[in-house]
Amino acid sequence: MAAYLEYGLDGRGALITGAGTGIGASCAVELAKAGAKVALFGRRTGPLEEVLAQCNKYTPGSFVLSLDVTDETAVKAAVKQAHDSFGRVDVLVNNAGVDSDYQVGENPFEHYYDMGEDEYISFFRVHAFGHYAMTRACAEFMVPAKFGRVVNVTSVLGLTGGYSAAAYTASKAAAILQTKSLARKYGRHNITVNSVAPGLVNTPMKKNSTSEEFTYVANITPLGRTAEPIDIARVVMFFAQENLFITGQNIVPDGGSNM
Repeated sequence: MAAYLEYGLDGRGALITGAGTGIGASCAVELAKAGAKVALFGRRTGPLEEVLAQCNKYTPGSFVLSLDVTDETAVKAAVKQAHDSFGRVDVLVNNAGVDSDYQVGENPFEHYYDMGEDEYISFFRVHAFGHYAMTRACAEFMVPAKFGRVVNVTSVLGLTGGYSAAAYTASKAAAILQTKSLARKYGRHNITVNSVAPGLVNTPMKKNSTSEEFTYVANITPLGRTAEPIDIARVVMFFAQENLFITGQNIVPDGGSNM
């Protein structure tokens, strides 16, 4: 695709977690448009297969795999399978995420402060340890190749605290700071590690958000709307490009709502 001709992604091997819907699906398709073969990871293979069909229209050779990013043994096996399939591992998009269940119209602020230890820690398992496990597994192949692009999808709530769970915001903040730590560790190997912290995005994960919530955020956003998955994917693509002298940084694509 013309928009990505200079990104140097043609022929690359890219791995995307949480690739079945929303931001992850959009990232996968954009990477395929740029010529990358993509490994689509997620818990449910059904949605992944739908995204795979779109990716293969642009770059054949992609595949799907059911994966729990909190299972380090499974993560290592999945990354090795991607390397065996592509002959390389160049780009990792850590997008898998979890939200807490609440009913439409329910005040999530109240629910989020009434959770047990297991639910609380589950946010950190996915948003922090999941990034850590995936990055370490990919680094096994990126370090010898002297090239890697890691992009962690976090949240603006990890910066602001915001109207959400203490566990959710804390785990997203951990992911942002961990990005900087990993960037310091792997920079000498020409591996960049950056993060993207979106504001409110119209994805299936926000299915329990009300139209009033979207309207409110749109009204306080200088650009006059909430984000679509493609808005976030374009920032991820920027961080995935070959010629990049940026690492350990965080970009907030929220239309200016949290300036």
